[in-house]
Amino acid sequence: GKMPKDLFAEFEGKHDESTLVGDVKYHDGFSSNIMTPGGPMHVTLAFNPSHLEIVDPVVEGSVRARQERRRDVKGDRVLPVLLHGDAAFAGQGVVMETLQLSQARGFYTGGTMHVIVNNQVGFTISDPRDARSTTYCSDVAKMLEAPIFHVNADDPEAAVFVERLALDYRMRFHKDVVIDLVCYRRHGHNEADEPAATQPVMYRAIRQHPTARKLYAEKLIAAGVVSEDEANQMVEQYRQGLDEGRPQARASLGLIGNKYTVDWSPFANTDWTERVNSGVELGKLRAVAERVVAIPKDFTLHPRVAQVMANRLKMLAGEIPLDWGFAETLACASLLQDNFAVRITGQDSARGTFFHRHAVLHDQQTDRIHIPLEHVSERQPRFQVIDSVLSEEAVMGFEYGYSTTEPNSLVIWEGQFGDFANGAQVVIDQFISSGEAK
Repeated sequence: GKMPKDLFAEFEGKHDESTLVGDVKYHDGFSSNIMTPGGPMHVTLAFNPSHLEIVDPVVEGSVRARQERRRDVKGDRVLPVLLHGDAAFAGQGVVMETLQLSQARGFYTGGTMHVIVNNQVGFTISDPRDARSTTYCSDVAKMLEAPIFHVNADDPEAAVFVERLALDYRMRFHKDVVIDLVCYRRHGHNEADEPAATQPVMYRAIRQHPTARKLYAEKLIAAGVVSEDEANQMVEQYRQGLDEGRPQARASLGLIGNKYTVDWSPFANTDWTERVNSGVELGKLRAVAERVVAIPKDFTLHPRVAQVMANRLKMLAGEIPLDWGFAETLACASLLQDNFAVRITGQDSARGTFFHRHAVLHDQQTDRIHIPLEHVSERQPRFQVIDSVLSEEAVMGFEYGYSTTEPNSLVIWEGQFGDFANGAQVVIDQFISSGEAK
């Protein structure tokens, strides 16, 4: 539903300075509401940097936040759809990491629809034998035993049938499903590229091949569904609408919002260097501290954990200084008390890599758990601490996506050691450090 006049202005370099983003026009995101037979549906296109598949976990994190806002536990109300390139899906490791998140409890989004736009280009690769080691670009998804549908994109009705079948599968089983949309790219991967330079035989065939629109029009004309004049008129009407700057997504309602829409205005034009008093009144701090050191009577702690909790009682009484683990616990508790949700993820984050946090306590007799920070107050917001899969890149991307959709939550990604963050450097460069500009 983006206005064509705005889209064309971007290509002509005439964009509005007030909405200028620090990235190329192809990477822009967009949001609108679409009218459907079941009512308005909000659709969001994520901002997508050059690192192709790195946006995958960011989308999943954003979806998880939207689902939690709606109490959509199974994923019936918010659907993640990821569009992939064939070479990137086969070649980029964050794809595998994101697939591995799909059924993990802390990252579950009820199954993702994956559509591989398999256009044979792979940027400028000249021989498909250099693109991957597998028969199909989609083979990496076999690690999930996900259904993979290969469909000819020159047959629109077959493609629509497969889309509906894949969606039915996802909605019934709440697991990932993959569509390998086998097609081609008539032009190069950008305005300056000439793909025939490296793929002369294939592009000679493509130049002689009728478009999908022409093939489908001929099929409908032969079946008597439309006349040739009617088919040509549809093309002219569409082109005229573009020339006049009218949106061609006729069901688009623009951004109408709903009760789940987040108000971002309090965060706009903020001076992030302004000093803020973040202290907590001592009486209030003691009150929440008493709640987070309380252990159920029939709960058997490990002796070492019992010692940690005993020390926290001494800290509360002022007998010994606070340590890092308890100070962090009190900080989280004070935020929860002030109605801010907290989400912490990382490898071994629940107990803390250095045996310091113990946000999740385990009964040594029954293996049941107790999470003290879930009991700060009766109607507190959500507290989550999640032992993540052994991934940095996808998990940090997921948490970034979550944080950009849920501004009133403290979202923490924790690396066991500083150099672990190196594996997620793309997220830091492409999203965290440049997110506001982009």
